[in-house]
Amino acid sequence: MRLTIDSFAWVELIGQTRLGVKSKDLMEAAEACFTPAIVLAEVAHKCLRDGFDEPQIQQELRAMVESSAVVPIGPELAVDAASATRELRELAKAQRLSPPGLGDGLVLATARRTGSRLLTGDAHFRELRETVWLQ
Repeated sequence: MRLTIDSFAWVELIGQTRLGVKSKDLMEAAEACFTPAIVLAEVAHKCLRDGFDEPQIQQELRAMVESSAVVPIGPELAVDAASATRELRELAKAQRLSPPGLGDGLVLATARRTGSRLLTGDAHFRELRETVWLQ
């Protein structure tokens, strides 16, 4: 199985939670792992809010880059992300969830472009066929 790793899964892995252990096991078993470029920024932001200093954040980001292929945002992915964001917002509205951001659309578009499943525990992705749900 090929996996796109969402911020949720990375944060759990960094925190060494029960779901982080599950994330690590799934990632190690995967034939390929992908991290959307925006996820690096999202994880850095979360680590900073959680009190990590800059060297700790850099260390975590290096580990992410060494463990997965970082997928940059190019024109085709950007267009796919716009469509995916609209799709996610319609689903969120139907499920009475807060509207997802463009970052979520980029993550979903990356999973689709790379032909991979999306490893996450983010409720915005729960009902999608691409999702490998962390619970």
